[in-house]
Parts: sequence; C-alpha cells; structure tokens
Amino acid sequence: MSDIIAGIENEIIIHGRRDNRTWFEPGVAVVPTEGRGLPEIFVVAKLLTGNDVGPLFFMRTSDQGKTWTPPVLSRNWHKIPMEKDVFEEPWFVPVYHENTGRLLALGNTHFVMDEGGVEQKNEKHVNLPGNYPKAVYSLWNQQLQDFEPWQRLATPEELRLGIYHAGQKHECPDGTMLVPGYYYSGPDRNGEEKMKITMMRLSFNGSEPVYIEHGSILSAEDARGFAEPSIVFFEERYFLTVRHDRCGYVTRSEDGLNFDEPFPWRFDDGSELGNYNTQQHWLKHANRLYLVYNRRSELNNGVFRSRAPLFMAEIDVDRLCVIRKSERVVFPEKGARMGNFCIADVSSEESWIITGEWLEGMFSHSRPGNRFYVERKDINYIQYLGDLLLARVIWKS
Repeated sequence: MSDIIAGIENEIIIHGRRDNRTWFEPGVAVVPTEGRGLPEIFVVAKLLTGNDVGPLFFMRTSDQGKTWTPPVLSRNWHKIPMEKDVFEEPWFVPVYHENTGRLLALGNTHFVMDEGGVEQKNEKHVNLPGNYPKAVYSLWNQQLQDFEPWQRLATPEELRLGIYHAGQKHECPDGTMLVPGYYYSGPDRNGEEKMKITMMRLSFNGSEPVYIEHGSILSAEDARGFAEPSIVFFEERYFLTVRHDRCGYVTRSEDGLNFDEPFPWRFDDGSELGNYNTQQHWLKHANRLYLVYNRRSELNNGVFRSRAPLFMAEIDVDRLCVIRKSERVVFPEKGARMGNFCIADVSSEESWIITGEWLEGMFSHSRPGNRFYVERKDINYIQYLGDLLLARVIWKS
C-alpha cells in the first residue's frame, strides 16, 4: 500500500521554553464558517501551575494557523471552593456539533489543592471522601465571544459516570454523540479504586446535552485499570484505544456502545507496540486509519514514560495492529514529554496534531536522582517549561 503522506511540518503555536511557561494537554475543534472556505479552529491548552494542573485557556485561528488570537482565560470556567482548601474545577475540550452547528466544551471536573510555597505555585490533584469527578459542559456564546458558565451534565446518580475530557468523540447521523468516559465503582475490599471505562450516548439540541444511555463497562484488574479511551468510526465499525499502566489496549464494536474485550496493541509482526501509561488517539484520512502514540524506543533519550518522540502509523483494521513499516515521527524528541495531544482534520489536504511539551526538573529543591530531575545546561529551569507545538500532516493530492 503506497504512502499518502507528503510530509510532516512542525511549528510553534505558543512559546513556553523562552517564557518560563508550559502549555499542556491541548484540545481542538474545527468550526465551519459560512461564506468562507477556511474554518475557525479553536484550541484549548492548560498553562501548568502544577502536576497536570493549571488554568485552561482558549485561542482561535481563522487562517489555518498563520495567525492566532491571544490565549484567553474564560471568565466562566471558574473553580468552586470546597472544604480543606480544595477547589473543584472543570477540565474541557471543545467539540463542534454538526447537526446543530453549535460549539460546546465537554469534560469532567477534578479537585485540586495548592501546596506551593513562597517560590512558586504548585497545585496537585486531591480526592475528597464521598466526591468523584462529574461530567460537565459549557456552550460557546458567539455574541459574548466567550464560553457560558459551566453546567453539570445530569446523569443517573447511582451510575457515577464521568467524561474523559480529552477522549475523541463521535457524532452519529441522528445527532447523538458517543462520548468516552469513566464508570466510578468506588473502592474495592482493599480500599483501591480500579479505573473503569465506558461509552455514553448523549443527545444535544443546541442548548443542553442529555444523557441517554451507556454501554459496556471495561476494566482491568492489574495496575490502576483502564483509562483515557478514544473512539473512532471507520468502515462501519467503532474502534476504541485505551490507556493502561503497562501497555496500550485496543478493541472494537458494532454499535459503538458494547465493545469486545480489549487486548494489547501490537505491531503487525506480533511484537508489542511499547506504548504504556499514556494516551493514544486516532487519525483518519482517505480511507486510511492511523494511530498516534508514544512508545519505548532508542529515540527516547530518557524522557519520562517514553513520552517522546510522538509517532504515527497506519492501522491494519482487520488484524487490528500497527503496520510497522508505515511508522513516522510526528514530533522528534527534544528533552520534553509529549504524551498529551489532540488531532483535527482541518482540510482535505491537511490534518493537525497539536501537543504541549513538558520539561521538568531544576527547581530549587530538585536534586540529581529525584524523579523529575533533568540534567540540561542549555535550559534555565525556573518552573514548568514547554512550547505548544503544531504538526501539519500534509497529504498527497
């Protein structure tokens, strides 16, 4: 099968390395515009102020990335103060709903606490007894040029369902959405809660997403269980890729709700893919299906959890494996992890992969041998550092 990729071009959307900032875990939505050929593209990204934690900004481009609006912090994506100096805040990615022509943000809440000292802010995830993350949404208001105050998605309380905010979603022809998420079953007899995933079907009338049903619950007994699912519809079937601490998993479904038992990702020669403890996402183009992922390799140069380089490769959808000879590097390794990213088809000629970097180490309290210490004399580490990067996948005509 001939290669249909003409090239991959890398560029920086927002500088962070030179500005002592880190733009991390982006999300993207492509919004068609009437009367103009080019769509408006929304990108959200966290400005890290802690481990995976930080305020969520959004920006836009209407000329396919030649120029961008400044990053904006929505005045309506606020935190809610709780007990013991803990705050609940939303985690969103933008989603364009074709049937209604509306842009909305879908996601989950999470709970954070600031444990920083006088030198820097340092938020971290926390859990409060009796609380679990809730599914939430926020509508784009074109007149206000901002997202509206976030709302909780009503789901049956006894089911304890949540949305994986960064998971790829699918809009069905009838306008319902298949949204990957979590099933929170609570701690087991050992006091541990294994992460379980499921698929929710939501309706959306342009003003409020409504829960309809959920599908099979997928779980793994080892490590922390399954996490961070992403769905794609391809050749009349649904495919789901799943994060696990030890290796990435994949499965398929006929209806998008009830999936087969997941199994580990492998190359077409039978060897393990080598992805572990981070997400993977799908990319479709011209009747081809691709996976974008990190993996163990000689190119990692010690980056945390092998989260660099970022690769892409074509999928054999019948055998459900990665075609090794098709593998390409999307972003080369430059000392930073790149395990959180998003994907968008912006035109018939071009697809985008956007990732945030994360350089760690060199805080005043960091010493050689510490988990996040990185020995790099060419970078001045003062806080989390990293650029927001764009890879343009150019397709052959």
